[in-house]
Amino acid sequence: MQILSDNNNTILPATPWKLCLSLFKGKYTPHELWRVKTFRHKFMLRSLVMPFSTHKLLKFITTHPSYEKILHAQPRLPCRLHRPYLTNRLSRHDGAEAIIYHYNMMHKMLDTDAFSQHLDNRFRVAEFEVKSGDIYDLSFIAAHRLDREGEASLILHDADGEMLCEITFVLCERAGKKSLIIGGMQGPNSENAQQKVHVATKNLYGIFPKKLVYEALIVMARIFNVESIAAVSNETHVYQSLRYHNRQKRMHADYNSFWEMMGGVLNGEGYYELACESSRKTIESIVSKKRAEYRRRYDLLDDIAMKMRKALGA
Repeated sequence: MQILSDNNNTILPATPWKLCLSLFKGKYTPHELWRVKTFRHKFMLRSLVMPFSTHKLLKFITTHPSYEKILHAQPRLPCRLHRPYLTNRLSRHDGAEAIIYHYNMMHKMLDTDAFSQHLDNRFRVAEFEVKSGDIYDLSFIAAHRLDREGEASLILHDADGEMLCEITFVLCERAGKKSLIIGGMQGPNSENAQQKVHVATKNLYGIFPKKLVYEALIVMARIFNVESIAAVSNETHVYQSLRYHNRQKRMHADYNSFWEMMGGVLNGEGYYELACESSRKTIESIVSKKRAEYRRRYDLLDDIAMKMRKALGA
């Protein structure tokens, strides 16, 4: 069986073994990473050491309707399980199951155009006006630079296109329930990051960018009929793995404090269990001088939710 690429009519490797060999030999290079000989050699060596999990993932890739698009979006997917993934406690078997479930669900829940835009990193699910009159936006993309922490990211950008917050996650089945596991959360890492967050918070009527993206993620979870949400803690983040000891200094977010502020409860596995519904104060319970500000916050969140439901076909 031969599989033709939708983009350039080149023949794609049709079986897991053929894909493995084509990647190793550099005959098929879905990304510039695969043009690096040492990268390809490490891939083959680790594939031989971990044959069953590698074969399972490559079989999934070669049988998926969006085979090529997925590999262009996530070029390290064939070797995803060769290193710690999502958390520092996830087994290769569970990692493979999560990845396969995620892409199958995304392909099923998003229409063709939305799924394509998601993989092409150009899927905006909401654009909205903030207090200053500027336009901010939320994008739902598959960013390979964040692939250690999950398969998809919800990202908030300001009017200049600067990232204000991104949450990365994977859809999976957990304890028999459709679940969402958050593997990473980041804010801006520029020199003036604090200033950007301060300005954005003011523009968002007092909502911190991380809080807004989290609220948007809950909206997405409801649209996708997610039954449970869990998030990594400081201790279970993937960068706490021995493999990434040199990257631990890159962890700037205090996951524990944020999830606890969002009402999360730490479970016995070291993950925070989070509610699938957001909670709001009633207007009557808010002091009168702050009610107008809270109404504007809620109106903004409702506007974002409406636009997300429309973009995601809910």
